[in-house]
Amino acid sequence: MAWTKVETDKLRLILKNHAQFLARKPGGKRAMLAFHDLSGLDLRGLDLSEADMTGARLQRTRLERTQLRAVNLFGADLRMAALNHADLTRADLRGTCMRGADLSDASLVDADVREAQLARYDDRGNPQNLEFETLPAELSAIVAQRADLTRAQLSKAIALKTDFSGARLQHTNFRQADLRNSILVGAAMEGADLREADLSGSKMAGAVLSDAQITGARFQDADIRGALLDTGMRDAPEFFDAVRARLREDLSEQLDNILQEHKRWVDSDGGSGERANLCDADLSDLDRSGLRLAAALMERCVLRGARLAGSNLAMAQGLYADLRESDLSKSDLRGVNLQQAALHNADLTEADLGPVENIGRQGQVWRTNLENAKLAGASLRGARLPMARLGGADLRGCDLRGCELRDADLSGADLRDTVLTDANLDGAALDNARRED
Repeated sequence: MAWTKVETDKLRLILKNHAQFLARKPGGKRAMLAFHDLSGLDLRGLDLSEADMTGARLQRTRLERTQLRAVNLFGADLRMAALNHADLTRADLRGTCMRGADLSDASLVDADVREAQLARYDDRGNPQNLEFETLPAELSAIVAQRADLTRAQLSKAIALKTDFSGARLQHTNFRQADLRNSILVGAAMEGADLREADLSGSKMAGAVLSDAQITGARFQDADIRGALLDTGMRDAPEFFDAVRARLREDLSEQLDNILQEHKRWVDSDGGSGERANLCDADLSDLDRSGLRLAAALMERCVLRGARLAGSNLAMAQGLYADLRESDLSKSDLRGVNLQQAALHNADLTEADLGPVENIGRQGQVWRTNLENAKLAGASLRGARLPMARLGGADLRGCDLRGCELRDADLSGADLRDTVLTDANLDGAALDNARRED
């Protein structure tokens, strides 16, 4: 196969005509770059939507923030390409090789990344008995942190050692895909099709697997501690060989004693008593308004549906905690670490999530950490979040009316359908925040 090299002046003309084509102006012409060699070129920020780039060579090509909506990249070579923040919505990526590409923050919504079927032809250009060669999509070692692959088709894709940290993978089709040793930490995988997929050795802490289809999937040595599973999933045979946290369901009976010892520990600055350790505890539907667990250890703690209004959880360590549908209204959550936690539809009305200062040493500030937390549908009306760390947080549909967000970091946060009426955003960082589709 010989790829066509394109001269700079000719490429400039092709891109000019393509821009007119996209604007539907007279003289416009779709960019026809099939089997062209564009390796190493700088195409950042261009609009190549709907272009035909079938079989093109794009190795190490700069495509950051490039518009590639509905582009045809069937069988293209995108190895080590830079596609950060690129828009590949509805792109045809069947049989594409993206090994080592950077797709961080890219959008591949409804993209087709399935295997390709290539017809074989003889020397005269005739099909050889209608035989087809299968070319799987190759995504091994790609970096797709925070990428949006909602409803993308990746069945039978080869995605070894892929980094999907914090990615949106809702209803993504991974059926029979090879995802061994991939990183899916904090990935939103609601409704994903994982049937017969191989996720052996993958890291899935904080991944949301609600309504996911897992029949026949392999999770051997996959670390699913802190993953959010439907109740019926926990005993699924597919997870028997996975690395799982042993949920401590008996702690509810010991809670009074734990709270008493924790109070002694707090009052004595650690001199007596014992710090509360609720890591991996299942305390779903707990009814304990006014709970006092400041600085408690609560990693991967399940408190779904808990009624904890007016509680004190200041500086608690709740990495990957499950607080979906919980009531934390008017609670003291200053300096709390809820990084990667699930707070879907939680009630945080008038909660205090401001910083804690001068603890440990003079001038030290402990900011509330909600980085990459999932807060879709939560109520934070009238809550205080000055200086809070909300980078990459999912705030879709949240009620932030009258919320104090002064100097908060909302970089990369999802703010679609979020109500911000009368919210104070003075000094807030909103770089790459998503506000609308």
